[in-house]
This record gives sequence, C-alpha cells and structure tokens, in this order.
Amino acid sequence: MNLSIFRQQDSFPSFVADKLSSVSIDYKEKYQCIQFAGKIGTNRLGAGVVLLLNYKKNNHDQAEYFFQLIKRSDKVSQAGDISCPGGMLHPFTDKILSHLLATRIVSTMPDHLSNFIQSHDKETINLVHLFLTNALREAWEEIGLNPLRVLFLGALPCYSLILFTKTIFPLVCLVPEPLEFKLNAEVEKILEIPISTFFEGSNYAFLEIESPFGNSSPTYSNQYPCIVLTDDQGKQEILWGATFNIIMHFLRIISDNTLPLITSSKIIKKVLSQSYISGNSK
Repeated sequence: MNLSIFRQQDSFPSFVADKLSSVSIDYKEKYQCIQFAGKIGTNRLGAGVVLLLNYKKNNHDQAEYFFQLIKRSDKVSQAGDISCPGGMLHPFTDKILSHLLATRIVSTMPDHLSNFIQSHDKETINLVHLFLTNALREAWEEIGLNPLRVLFLGALPCYSLILFTKTIFPLVCLVPEPLEFKLNAEVEKILEIPISTFFEGSNYAFLEIESPFGNSSPTYSNQYPCIVLTDDQGKQEILWGATFNIIMHFLRIISDNTLPLITSSKIIKKVLSQSYISGNSK
C-alpha cells in the first residue's frame, strides 16, 4: 500500500469513509444478543468506543494521521492497558441523548457518507447513532472531548470479549483540529500513535500473558500479538488485546489487507492480577 495516503490531510477522511461505507456491521445482531442475555438473567454488556484520528507531525517532523488512544489508570479495571476512549452503554440516557444529537451528528457527515446510510437498514443506523452517542458521552467524561467537534467517518464490526462478558461497538471519528484534552481519574495519559507504525514489521512483538483466575484455578500463559511503543519520556508501552485487534481490523479494511505479517521473535512478558479484572487495585 502507498503509505503517502496517511499524510494527505484533505483526502484521507474521504478515503476512510468510502472504505467503511461498504463494511458489513453486526450491531443489530450483537445488540439483540445483549438484550436476550438480559432477559435470561446473564450479564452481557455493550460498550461504545471511538477510534479517534488526528492529523499532526510525527517524530520526524512529517505530518500524518495518528490514532489518539488512552492509557487506563489504576482506578479502573484493565489498569495500564491502552484503549479507545469510550465505555458502557447507559441505555436510557444514551437513547435520549441519541435523539437530541442525531441531527447534529448526521450533519457533520460528509456527503460521501450517504453511501453508508443507504447501505444499512434503519435499525442498524439507529444503533450506530446510539453507540456513537454512548462513545462520545464517555469520551467527554474521560478526556473532555467535545462531541460536537468530531467528524464521524464510519462504524466497525463489533468485538466481543469473553473475560469481561462485554461486546465493544467501535466507531471511527476524526478530530479535525487540535484539542486540549482534560483527563479524568480513569485516564493516566493520552497516547498518539502514527498509523504508519502498524506498517513496520519491526514494531510488532508477542505479549506473553500470565494470569491467575481464582485460588483454585491454575495459572496459564498465552501469547498475543502486540505493538511495542515508546512514549515521549522513553517509557515502553504495549498495545495489545481488544484495542489492538480493533485497530488491526480497521487497517486491514482501509489497506485492502496489506499489513505486514507478524513474524517477530520478540517476546514480552506481562503478569495480570485479580485486580486487572475488578479494578480494585487499592
């Protein structure tokens, strides 16, 4: 793939929106599963997250598009993980806000997103509005993102977690201008990752997770592909798990599946504790 597209400020949003307009999304099916789980007394939750894009200069003083992600603080579950801003759906609140914001959100869509609307049924579009509202509400709470100052580019298929009995509904948005974020206690910091990072095979590794599940359960290890990052202070950060997979799915769509094969021999170890699940680290 010609990576110069990531440096084209004006044409990249249209490029992404056109790619996402034809993607099959499973919001209706996954939301029905969540509703059915509630009826039979099981606990399957839905969460909207926003995959934020921003245009800025990289470390080589070249401008390109970045992912704007958050590092979760030790006040919440999955502490230390890198994730997309967002969180749990509040059905009653988010439905009301969805109706209030629907016109404003649709009006921010470029003309080419009419293809997205035309290619999905009304129920799916309503769910996209619902989870976009959910994701933007949570992003406002977490990082102070103004929901009226982002540009919606499209939706990605859901990603279901097993350990947390949660289904993630990812929405792709553009921050068209520099913003000053205000982090709450749930967020340690903002991480900005150039999209080109994912097209360099040397940035990949495998994360070996060791995690005990209860006193009687054996500890087991698994290896997961990840991206190894170095922040502005020289500290190593690891992008793995759901957020890694959501981003990889997005990049496969927009690059016509031309990401490098992950063949790294680099192994990084990480030990998870019970507080990783509960969030009660103190």
